[in-house]
Amino acid sequence: MAGIKDIAKSCGVSTATVSRVLNEDPTLSVSFEVRAAIEAEALRVGYKTPRQRKSLQSKVMLSLSPIDKPGFEEKLLAYLEPSARMSGFQLTLSPEGAEGVIALGEFSSDEISYFQSISDSLLLINNLGSDYKYDSIMIDYSNAEKQVIDYFLSRNIKSAGYIGGLYRRASAVIGKRRADEFRNLLDKNNLLRSQWFRIGTMDEISGYRETMAMETIPEGIIISDPDTARGVFRALEERHESPITVTYNNFFPEAVEDGLELRIFTDDVWHTAFRMISEKMKGERQQSMNVFCPARLSDNTASLKQGENQ
Repeated sequence: MAGIKDIAKSCGVSTATVSRVLNEDPTLSVSFEVRAAIEAEALRVGYKTPRQRKSLQSKVMLSLSPIDKPGFEEKLLAYLEPSARMSGFQLTLSPEGAEGVIALGEFSSDEISYFQSISDSLLLINNLGSDYKYDSIMIDYSNAEKQVIDYFLSRNIKSAGYIGGLYRRASAVIGKRRADEFRNLLDKNNLLRSQWFRIGTMDEISGYRETMAMETIPEGIIISDPDTARGVFRALEERHESPITVTYNNFFPEAVEDGLELRIFTDDVWHTAFRMISEKMKGERQQSMNVFCPARLSDNTASLKQGENQ
């Protein structure tokens, strides 16, 4: 099995940097790109730190409320599992043998009590409790959507639209909250026009249909999700239009084909989540913590600060 020296050589960094990244040294300051490259190379060659090899049998249950279309649970688990292994535990959708729980979405007090009965090491994402008995990570959605509007204003965009979709799943309507928030922000900044605010279903066909139905295309378009975006981009190409587009992307990288991306759950969110649950499971920290994370507006090559031009 390849070692630290091999990873350092491949990534063009020192062995000390590799060791400190893989051992999650909180005092180390390296760029996101360097950290990601080291972790990706370690995954590729199958390298594990001594601590990871010792604790790899620990299981953490991932529980998800309905926040996306069917099938995303399994897809998210497959995406997160390599990073979970790098943090020294196995991620699973089953409570059997779980020593920790990561619960994403809105859950009732009874559901939270159930999670606590499985393990005292509980991390809730987007469900902030008031008793501080467990860790939590909150995504600042209001700031996320405001970043998009501020970016449009910084580009002096005078006409803006929203092409979105809704998906009804169990008791939840996926996409409604983001559509309502963008409607309010567009209205607040005198950018809301009914002919450019279109809601269909959350899929490629709907994105194509809603875009083709517009009599004119605005200077900027907010797209509710990557599936809808594929249809929007196809329609814009047929119409020979090239507005500035921002696609709302909850989870998966490389899901947005063109334009800018508003990434809600960045890799840094998951790295933080895995570090927090590991600390609790290993008894390295007793006090619970609440962490607030902003979304990331980017062109898929570089992050854009709020209101910053490309």
